[in-house]
Amino acid sequence: MLASFGSVVACAKAIGVSDNAIYKWLSGRGQPSVANLVALARASRVSVEWLATGHEPEQTASAITHSVERGDYIFMPRNLVRFSRGKDGVIRSDQVVDFIAFRAEWVKRRLGTDSRDLILIEVVGDSMTPIFKDSDLILADLAEPRFRQDGIYLFRQNGGISVKRIQRRPDGKLLVRSDNPAYQPMVVSATNIKIVGRVIWAGGMI
Repeated sequence: MLASFGSVVACAKAIGVSDNAIYKWLSGRGQPSVANLVALARASRVSVEWLATGHEPEQTASAITHSVERGDYIFMPRNLVRFSRGKDGVIRSDQVVDFIAFRAEWVKRRLGTDSRDLILIEVVGDSMTPIFKDSDLILADLAEPRFRQDGIYLFRQNGGISVKRIQRRPDGKLLVRSDNPAYQPMVVSATNIKIVGRVIWAGGMI
């Protein structure tokens, strides 16, 4: 676990606890709370189950589709997310189609985020036209798992993952809408939507 951070001090700072707490966990004199365990898993980029048991559940292990950096390039796994006809999209591990290369320097300079926090998705459907068309590619930053400002987000809904534009209304509720006017918008409470990440880049045919 500490190999991911380099030191106890760095580990403690990453998850917001004291150095002493980390030493207690390592010595067996204490155990992290559920909240600290989740924070530690996120900071270490591993699953909670792996931290707790040392084993990765089969489903989670098969669903890991991290980017791979080799030399000057970052290879992103391309996923299919289906949300045609207004239905929720579902990302599955067996829907990784191939890998697409991005220049590492461009990702760091232009996108300003860690490539391991990005997911590359091929859009299927027309609910977000004209901004995203069928077969366009989008990159979403999973390091932003909450609504911060108006924008386009991935979010969980009814067991699937949707891509929609989200805006905050004056009353504090969120307006969730497609760019295609054929689809009806919805208004939800900020506490009733689970943000997965924010879409930060798109590419496709003109």
